[in-house]
Formats: sequence, C-alpha cells, structure tokens
Amino acid sequence: GFYEEEMRGFFGQFGEVRRLRLARSRKTGRSKGYAFVEFESAEVARIVAGAMDGYLMFGRRLAVQVVGPGELHAETFKNANRKFRVVPWGALEKKRREKEKTPDKVARLVEKRKRIWARRMKRIESLGIDYEL
Repeated sequence: GFYEEEMRGFFGQFGEVRRLRLARSRKTGRSKGYAFVEFESAEVARIVAGAMDGYLMFGRRLAVQVVGPGELHAETFKNANRKFRVVPWGALEKKRREKEKTPDKVARLVEKRKRIWARRMKRIESLGIDYEL
C-alpha cells in the first residue's frame, strides 16, 4: 500500500516534509483515501500542488491543494509523524468476554435469565399452551 513511509519518501523528493498525517479507519487501519502533508517551505508546497494535482496514482486521481495556515483546524496534524499501530479489536473483545466473572456479576446474570424465562412462560400460558420445563 501507499502509507506514511511511502508517502514521506515520495513527497520527500520535492523537498523536506515537516509533518504528514494519513487519515485511517480506526476499525481496520486502512487508508480513508486522503492525507495532509506539510512542507518546510511554502514554495515547495505550491510546486507539489501544481505538479501532482490530477496525477493518477494506484488507480486514484490525486486532488492536491495548498492550504494556508489559518485555514487548517488546530488538530489537523494531531498524532502526525507517529507510527500507526493497528489495534487488535478482536483480541481485545475476546479477552473482555473470557474475563472471569465476579460472584456478584454471575448472580445478576442468573436473575436476569430468570426474569426472561418467567416472562416467556407467562406469554406461553396466555396463549393457552401447557408447557413445563
């Protein structure tokens, strides 16, 4: 794929890249398809925008714009220049589900099951069905 390191290398050929932030999905870690790149020099940024706007890369057309410092949100580059680590959501969920339950928690779960069964049995009786466990 074309992720942070590849983007830094690619745009680094134009000039020094100060900050780079690739938007990624929190769930899958895949790119959302857009990024923000800040160069040391505004002149280099204008050259890159002129050269790369409309460029076809990996089957996608690039839309490159120069954005002034006042137009950016304060947190646009939050966590920029940081190595992305995929969060193992499946493993975390498995660990949460398999965690030992306290006696108090087990008692609450049993009471909840009893209420559900009582409601079901009342509904079955209201339909005139004779049912015993």
